[in-house]
Amino acid sequence: MTRFKAGLVLITCLYVVPGCSMAQTLPEPESPGAKLYSKKCTKCHGLPGPKRHTAEQWDHLLVMMEGFMDQKNIPFPADEKKLIKDFLHRNAR
Repeated sequence: MTRFKAGLVLITCLYVVPGCSMAQTLPEPESPGAKLYSKKCTKCHGLPGPKRHTAEQWDHLLVMMEGFMDQKNIPFPADEKKLIKDFLHRNAR
């Protein structure tokens, strides 16, 4: 699947498909991972709840998002990616 198609699938899920609602509150809201997830991931789109995907699915999505961020010259340092990944894994479906 090309990145473009993968992006369309993600956008469709996040914004169009019923049942893909955005999280109003996050688990562990005061944790560094939740704060960074909220700050970093809302620069380009709404914030999906961590339970929306499995840990494996989040891994794939993080790789895709890193590619999109590279294209937009948005820094995504390894330590931030790990913090977000750990948060998502702890709270995944």
